[in-house]
Order: sequence, then structure tokens, then C-alpha cells
Amino acid sequence: MRAVYVNQKSRYLYLGVSFLLIASAQPDWSVGACILASCFGFALFWKGLLNFSSRKARFWVATLWFALIQAFHFSWFLSDRYVGGYIYPFLSILYLGLGLQFGLLSILIPRGSKLSYFRLICLSSLWVILEWSRLHILSGFSWNPVGIALTSTLYGIQFTSLFGVFGLSFWVIGTNLLALKFLLSPSRKRGINWGVFALIPYLFGVAHLSFFANRIDKSDGSSLSILLVQPSLSPEEKYPMEGTIPLSPDLQWERILSMLASYKDSSVDLLVLPEAVVPYGADNVLYSSNTVRHAFTTLFGDTRDLIFEPANFVGNSYWMEKLADFFEAEVIVGLEDMEFDEEGSSCGYNAAFCFHPSKGRERYEKRVLVPMGEYIPFSWCKKILSKYGISDSFVAGKQAKVFSTKKASVGVSICYEETYGELMRANRLQGADLLVNLTNDGWYPRSRLPYVHYFHGKLRALEGGIPLVRCCNTGVTCGVDAFGRDCGMLPYDSKKQESAPGILAVDLPLFSYATLYSRFGDKPVLFLSFASLICYSVAFLTGLFKSKQLKIKDLNIYLLKKN
Repeated sequence: MRAVYVNQKSRYLYLGVSFLLIASAQPDWSVGACILASCFGFALFWKGLLNFSSRKARFWVATLWFALIQAFHFSWFLSDRYVGGYIYPFLSILYLGLGLQFGLLSILIPRGSKLSYFRLICLSSLWVILEWSRLHILSGFSWNPVGIALTSTLYGIQFTSLFGVFGLSFWVIGTNLLALKFLLSPSRKRGINWGVFALIPYLFGVAHLSFFANRIDKSDGSSLSILLVQPSLSPEEKYPMEGTIPLSPDLQWERILSMLASYKDSSVDLLVLPEAVVPYGADNVLYSSNTVRHAFTTLFGDTRDLIFEPANFVGNSYWMEKLADFFEAEVIVGLEDMEFDEEGSSCGYNAAFCFHPSKGRERYEKRVLVPMGEYIPFSWCKKILSKYGISDSFVAGKQAKVFSTKKASVGVSICYEETYGELMRANRLQGADLLVNLTNDGWYPRSRLPYVHYFHGKLRALEGGIPLVRCCNTGVTCGVDAFGRDCGMLPYDSKKQESAPGILAVDLPLFSYATLYSRFGDKPVLFLSFASLICYSVAFLTGLFKSKQLKIKDLNIYLLKKN
């Protein structure tokens, strides 16, 4: 069957319509565009692209098309009030790099009706490997996999529990290649194959939720009473910055205590405060113990059960200890921390602490550091970053850490870490039955970053089959159950609204279950992807070898006849 192509004018219509569709395919922008994009959005683009006879033209059209789409999806980077103009050269490199990956995929799609099912699997596998490879450049780049288009509905997002976000990307590319196969050579069989493949994630979601609805009804219904603190302070209100006067640390603490005062008589299982909730780290001496005692007695009233050391000078950790003792609950909080060796050298960490009532504390060190903000990747960057007050790097943590609380084992992540599936799976393997993320998205104000970050983090609950709470400074402070359903959310910073300081009191269901992803992680989809490409490479080289043999045989026959 011959492939059906479009005329040269129509190809630009395909390119334009597909651009509008894919550019709109973000869960916070358009649920409909996400569904259509996952079914045939890329197929429309490839249908128009294959009308270019030159491979070079197809490569660069695909590269620039996808790079421009990424610029739309990452529009939150343009909120550069705090990061400054240095980010734009890096953004250009980023968009071009992502575009080049898509350009490579697109030139491997054959013209004509030569798109076999085996090749379709291989192309989907190649895209998975390209997305996975992004995790291994500098500290990694995990944002915006194409599989995110499948997660805009409650039913579609359940598919994440099988093979994680890379499995979603495999499915989206595979579905679109089936759509392209149908568009190029329409037939009833190809249409049915495409339609079934496109519907499977949603049918799975319906069956998945129905099956577990019965199990939830039969469970003990245990839940965790959690208070999530959202300070909602801008960077210049928290930290000393040029031309601004921040709130003093003790006033920042009084502000937090005043928010918690409404819950002083509540029964609380867990209290959570966001990443770097106050400046100057965990143990730098900043306050007298009398200042802490006065704040607690003024705002909380009767504190006779608390013991305040007289005339001592203390740091931020002292406030946390007293909060844990007052509420008789664990307090999980983000604070910077320092360690010194015998020679006086220091190591700085972006850390999370768990303060136990009258039982000391545990610490987790952030494992994935953000380039430029938390570590300096190249020496030539130091001069640029010094203008923004960044002169040194944090030290990355080495392993996951699960905190034991009264009712749950808690796996903690800090900021960007929650966008890494395997990283969060390590918490599940260590026995976590609740994920807690501490975040400060305030460095990109009045942008869509908080929601984008929230949605990427939400996938970890689905992958692990466990609930999640997120505690943010200005971002999306919320609770999410094991199926991705919101259990409460505070107003967050966006283009339409400002974040509001407050407390989210949530009774979070602790129901959890073992998912395929929690057992095997990314291994199944990566094994399939690498195995498919190896098989394709062997088949290609074998075909090339046979082709050369035939040419040599034909040449020998020609020479014999000539002689």
C-alpha cells in the first residue's frame, strides 16, 4: 500500500496544528490537549514532516519545532527576577539539546509505508533512552517527559504505577507512531490497533481504581494528622539581599508560631515545615533561650511542660526541639547545615531534619543539587555566580533516609529531587509508607513552576503506591493519596494569585500498595528499550552485510560474463 502524503501547502498546516496541540499539552493548561497529544499530536507533525524529501531538512525542522515547544513549556524560566540574565544562554543550550534529541528520532522515521511494528517499538525505545540520558548530564534534567501528556486525568495517571514516567513516554510515542502508520496508509486493522493502544491507559485506570476501591473499604482506614506550614515569604523577606531589609530570624519564628497557635490544642501526628524555612542553618547561635521561651509563652500560653535552658544562646534547631516537645509529635523541617573536620574545613548541606519529642534528631542530606544555585559545576562559573552571592557549593548526600515517626515511616526529599522516580523509589525500598517533600519555589515568582513541580512530584505517589505531602514556602502545599487524589491544598504562587501564609491541616489516608514500579523501577522499560535497539542494530548490520555480499556476487558475475 502506498503512503498518503499531503501537498506542500498542507504540510505547514499539519506542522502548525500539531505545534498548537503539543504546546498546549500540559496538565495545568489543557486536559483536552493532553489527551489528543498523547493519541495523535506528534503523528500530525510527522505526517507533515515526511513531506520534506531532504533528511537534513526533516532533521532541522523537527529540532527547531520541538525546541520552540520546550520554550513554551518552560516559560516559568522567564521569571528571572532572582536568577538574573545569565540563565538565558543556558536555556538556549537546553532547548537546542532537547530539540536535537527529537530531531534524531524524527529522521529515523521512514518515508513511505516502511514503518514496521518492530521499528515502531525500536523508535519508542530510542526516545525512552534519550529521555533517560538527560538524568545523567550534570545533576540531571528530569522535567517535562512527553509521557506527562497521559497524566492529565485521574484515569490516565494510574498507568504510572506500572512502568513509571518512562513507561508513559514509551506509550505516548508508540501510540503516535501507530497513528502515523494509520495516517500514511489507512486501513481498518491499523485504525483498530491505534485506537486500542490509545485507550489502554484509560481503561487500565478505570479498572485499577475500581479494584482498589474494594480494598480501601476493607482496610483499617488509618490516617495521619499532619500540619503543613506555608510561610509564604519572598527571598528578600527571608535573606539579606542588596537593597532590601529582611525580617529578622526571631520575627520569622514568631510569625510561624503565630500561625501554629490556632492548632495548639490539636492532636497532631506530624508537623512539617518547608525547605530552608529560616536562614542561617540549624545550629548557628542566633537567639537567647529566653527569646524562645517568651515567644512560646506569648503565643501558645501554658508551656509549663517545656523545659527552657536559662541564659543559653541557641540556634534554629532549638525552636524545632521545642515544637516537637510541645505538640508531642515529630517535626520534619528543611534547614541548611554545616560540618567541620579536625582541620577546620567545612562541608555545607541542604538538609532535612526530623526532630523527635525529647529524643534528639535525624538528618537527611539532599542528593540532587541544582547547578548554579546549590553547586558550581565549572570553575569559570564562579565569577558569574559571585554577583548573585553564590561563592561555594553544597555537598551532595549519598543515600536515602527514612525517618520513623509515631504512625508512619517517612521518606524525605528536598525540592527538585522528587522529580526523580528511582531516587524516590529508594525510600519505598527502605520501608517508607509516606513521602514528604520540602520545597522552596520562591526563586521563580508569579510563574507556573509551583504547579509544574507539584505535578511532577505527584507522579512519585503513583509510582510508589504511597501517599505524599508537600510542604512549600510559596509553592503547592498539599496532601495526595496513593492514587494521586488531592486531600487538601493551600493557595500557591502563580500568575493568577499570590501564595498565602497559612497552615494546611490534613488527615492523610495511609493506605498504600505494592506497585509494579515500586518492585522493579525503571528496569523493565529500560531493558526493553536497550534490547530493542540492540536487536535492531544487529538486524541492520546483518542486512548491510548481506547487501554488500550481494553486490560483490553481482560484480563477480558481471566480471565472469565480461571475460
